[in-house]
Amino acid sequence: PDAERLMMIWDGQGRARGDVTFGTYREVIARSRSFESVARMRPLQATLTGVAEPERLDGQYVSADYFRVLGVRPVLGRDFKTSEDQPNSSVVVIISDELWRRRFGADSAIIGRQIEFDEIPVTVIGVLPRGFENVVSPAAEMWSPLQYDPALPLNGREWGHHLRMVGRLKRGVHPDQAAHELDTIARTTLSEFPRAPWASIRDGFIASPLQDDLTRAVRPVLLAVLGAVALLLTIACVNVTNLLLARGAERRIELAVRAALGASKSRLIRQLLVETLLLAAFGGALGIALANVAVDIVVTLSPAALPRAGAIDVNGSVLAFALGLTTFIGLVIGVVPALHGSDANLRGGAQPPSMRIAGGRQLTRHTLVVVQVAVAVVLLVSAGLLLRSLQHLFAIPPGFESAQL
Repeated sequence: PDAERLMMIWDGQGRARGDVTFGTYREVIARSRSFESVARMRPLQATLTGVAEPERLDGQYVSADYFRVLGVRPVLGRDFKTSEDQPNSSVVVIISDELWRRRFGADSAIIGRQIEFDEIPVTVIGVLPRGFENVVSPAAEMWSPLQYDPALPLNGREWGHHLRMVGRLKRGVHPDQAAHELDTIARTTLSEFPRAPWASIRDGFIASPLQDDLTRAVRPVLLAVLGAVALLLTIACVNVTNLLLARGAERRIELAVRAALGASKSRLIRQLLVETLLLAAFGGALGIALANVAVDIVVTLSPAALPRAGAIDVNGSVLAFALGLTTFIGLVIGVVPALHGSDANLRGGAQPPSMRIAGGRQLTRHTLVVVQVAVAVVLLVSAGLLLRSLQHLFAIPPGFESAQL
C-alpha cells in the first residue's frame, strides 16, 4: 500500500562503491522533515544449521523499522523492537513464509524457538506474510537487526559505504520536495554530525522513487518491446481496415437498399461500427485467452534481471486494459470503412460497383498500404539491428574454451 511513497536514497559519492554510511543515515534521520520513516540495510549470507541438511541462505541486516517502512507486518509473531537494534542485544530473526514452509513445515511453534545460523543460536520472532515480495532484495529469506553502535569512532566498520537506505515519504510530500531537502542537508554541515572524508556527501544525495529504481535497468528494453508491439498492432489495424474497405465495396448494394428504405447516414455508420466492434471483441477475447496460456511460458523464459517477474499475471487490471484497447481499436479500424460505406451508398444508389464508384476508395486504400509497408520496414530494420547486435555479442571471446560447456 502507498508504494509510490517509497524512495531509495544514496550518497552520490558512494553509490558506485556501496551506497551510504551509517553517519549519512543518522544525519538524514535527524534533519529530514519529508520522510515519515527511513530504514537502512545491508546484505547478509548465513548457513542454516541444526535443521536437517545445512542450507546457505540470503538475507539482510536491517534497522528495526525496516518492515514498517515497507508497510508489512509479520503474519506470525511480531516485528523488531528498537531495543533489539542496539549493540550487544540478543540476536533475533524474522524469516520468510517460503523458508518457514520449506524448512520448518509451516510449524506455528517456530515463534520463540531458537535455530542456528552459522552455528550461532538465534531466536525466531516472526514470519512474514505469504504474499510479501521484498523488492529491495528479492532473494532474501531472513532478516536480523544491524545492531550498530553510534558511539564508535569514524574509522569503525559502521561508517563505510556499505548500507542502503529506503524511506517512506510523509503524505502530501512530493519526491522532488524530498530530493530538494536532501540536497540542502548535503550542502549544509552541522557540527553535531561530523563527516568523515569518505562520507562528506560532496556530491549530494541521489533520491528516486523505489519503482523507478527497480525498473531503471529494464525500462529501455521494455519500452522497445512495447514500441515493437505497437508497430505490429498498427500493421494489423491497417490490414484489417483495408479488408473492411474491400468488404464494404462488396456490400454496396445491401447498404444502398437500406438507405433507400429510410436508413439515415448515422444509422448506417452505427451499424458498421457495431459490426467492427464485435469483430474487435472476438479478436480481443482470443488474445486474452492466448495470453492466459502463454504468460507462464513468458515468465519462465524471462531474464533473471527482470524485476517482479513473478507478479506478471492476467488479472483484472489487464482485462480492463484489454477491454479499453479493444474498444479503441474497434473504433479506429471501423470509422474509415463506415464513413466510406455510408457516403458511397447514399450518393451512388443501388448501382452495381464500378471503377468510377470505387475510385474514391483507391486513394485511402493505397495510403493504408503505404503506411503498412512503411511500418513493416521499420520493424524489419529494427529486428535486423537487434540480430546484428546479438551476433556481435556472441562473437566476443569469453576467455576460455567454451566447447561442450
